[in-house]
Amino acid sequence: MSHSQIVAVKMQAKKKTPVDNFLLEYGISLTLSCHPHIIQTHEIVFHTPKEFVFIQELAPAGTLQSIIEPQVGMQEDMVKRCVPQIASALEFIHSRGMVHQDLKLDNILLMDTECHCIKLADFGLTRLQSTYVPTVSWVNPYTAPEFLRRRPGDQLLLQSSLDVWSFGVLVFTALNGFFPWREAAGRDANYTEFAWWQGRKDLSIVPQTWKKVSVEARRMFLNLLAINPSDRCSAMDILNYLHLPWNAEEPSEHMADIPSPHQ
Repeated sequence: MSHSQIVAVKMQAKKKTPVDNFLLEYGISLTLSCHPHIIQTHEIVFHTPKEFVFIQELAPAGTLQSIIEPQVGMQEDMVKRCVPQIASALEFIHSRGMVHQDLKLDNILLMDTECHCIKLADFGLTRLQSTYVPTVSWVNPYTAPEFLRRRPGDQLLLQSSLDVWSFGVLVFTALNGFFPWREAAGRDANYTEFAWWQGRKDLSIVPQTWKKVSVEARRMFLNLLAINPSDRCSAMDILNYLHLPWNAEEPSEHMADIPSPHQ
């Protein structure tokens, strides 16, 4: 790191962060930062009376979430520019025996406004594959259904398929400007329709939410978002669909009842 380099300072309040969690995140971030599409962490770590601190490279152009137009999404060619970079970062993490666990639009940082270089960040929840993770209280649209099917006290064996599910939700949301559902659970009508569609596997008859997606990309999403985790494809399998159209010719009505990623 040069003396004049502008950096990002990651600070975590000691009141909310056990020191072991902070050091684990720092160590994982440092280990993974050699990948070109993972944010670089510098070997500078310290603490103040109230906070733990480490230093990362600065992403000057914001996050992927910040450039998505609600209810519209991004241009398809720009989404396709982002996808191989994210897939490569995920494949690298998974090859190192880890699961990110918090893949979402605001954890994808932009080095330029045209997405020629983007980087995955935030490894606070990253853990080793095949370890057990407890039930969590938070739920968001990226959370895989196997997480939500658990009863309080149940534990889940951590697998890379959790990240693949989040990746599928992220790509859909980037394309459309809205989430496919609020949560991947039976009480969500949009998810229930998706689950019904997945059972049929008929690419021509789709729920309203999915009519903006081309027939070719529907197959891609069924593989990324397979409800059975063992049926999900790998992150890199999405590259097989890059040459195909992802947006349908005739856009559907916007799904106003589903929150955009900015809400």
